[in-house]
Amino acid sequence: MGKHLWVEDDEFAMALAEILGDIASASEDALFDCVHDALVEGRDEWRRNAAEHNALYHEGNWKYGENVTYRSLRRKTGVEGHIFSRKPGLPHLLEKGHAKIGGGSTRAYPHVKPAADYAFEYVRRMLPEYIARGLR
Repeated sequence: MGKHLWVEDDEFAMALAEILGDIASASEDALFDCVHDALVEGRDEWRRNAAEHNALYHEGNWKYGENVTYRSLRRKTGVEGHIFSRKPGLPHLLEKGHAKIGGGSTRAYPHVKPAADYAFEYVRRMLPEYIARGLR
């Protein structure tokens, strides 16, 4: 037969709160790490798409992809991440196309949305693994 262990209610509550606090902290860290890595993956995908666009449509050394970066922030309510270009407006013009001076419009080259979808899919696929790693 096993021995009984008696613990006061307050001790049990404090021990349980400590365990759950550790789990919450590990989960928050895992979420931040996963989002950060997804932002890096998304930025790299955007740059690959921009390089492909450059090779197809522009001669010379057009460095649009080098201006794509990311930022991740911890907030009280969770994690926030952004992938963006340091050339505001240009991604929209390329993604959606734009009017030409002589009439007509340029071809839209979707490259931002596929990169965002790639980053979101990365988080959906990898978050359970990050959380499991954080709880070990």
